[in-house]
Amino acid sequence: MSDGGQRAAWPFALVATRVRVEERMLFDAFRRRGVACQHVDDRSIVYRVGGPPPPWRAVLNRALSAIRRLEVSRWCEATDTPVLNSAETLACCDNKIATSLALHRAGVPTPDTVVALDAPGGGRAVAEVGYPAVVKSVNGSWGRALARVGDADAAEAVFALRAEMASPVQKLGYTQKFVPGRDLRVLVVGGRAVAAVVREADHWVRNTARGARATAHELDPELARLAERSAAAVGGGVLGVDVVEDAAGDLRVLEVNGAVEFHGLADAHPDLPVADLIVDHLLDATAGAAS
Repeated sequence: MSDGGQRAAWPFALVATRVRVEERMLFDAFRRRGVACQHVDDRSIVYRVGGPPPPWRAVLNRALSAIRRLEVSRWCEATDTPVLNSAETLACCDNKIATSLALHRAGVPTPDTVVALDAPGGGRAVAEVGYPAVVKSVNGSWGRALARVGDADAAEAVFALRAEMASPVQKLGYTQKFVPGRDLRVLVVGGRAVAAVVREADHWVRNTARGARATAHELDPELARLAERSAAAVGGGVLGVDVVEDAAGDLRVLEVNGAVEFHGLADAHPDLPVADLIVDHLLDATAGAAS
């Protein structure tokens, strides 16, 4: 490290807007290893460009805001402070267009995806994908702002609303072919797929943040390889890879989550120390940076 190791005596930092169940699990994992870890609210961070580096050996970045999350990792990397996840990974995962382009470039199968750069082109994007289609916000999460459209009238209504939104990002048309099937989440830590769940709900949007039930799913070699290729395509780190399995058993990656929530997966796999795997990966990355 650039400071000759002076920061080695400082604790690790877990940057988090709120201490949720995942953060409590991570703090417990740090304690089990006898490693001091400080909670830092990302909203409290103020730093001078070119000033002293962060007073931590490494940072586990779990800020809720995608904007602040990216800036935390940028600051850490600019000061040679190891951080999970990297700014490169977060910038890719927090933009669905960037994620789709990265997955396609890596040869990862995804649903047919068409992008319109302004709302008036959204109807053409949906028509090209075909009905039914799903219109998504480019930088949304937790299953918010999704619309499943079954005909041209529905598409017109969705994009007429988007045309009235203030932000140019909200006017973008990110459209995917709707693929019915099982909704799978695979956790990848440091390039290795460690566990999978199937998410079930009465609604077609099956996010655990919206009440979906997560049950253990076999992590067979095909699913593991697909998740690991997807994680590598977006830059690696601690990632949640969302996969749909259609009626024929074909797998397609929907998106990759760079700020992964894992309490549902941990509950479904009670014998798997999920938080410990994440902390160990950070400690290993820190040891490599310091050597």
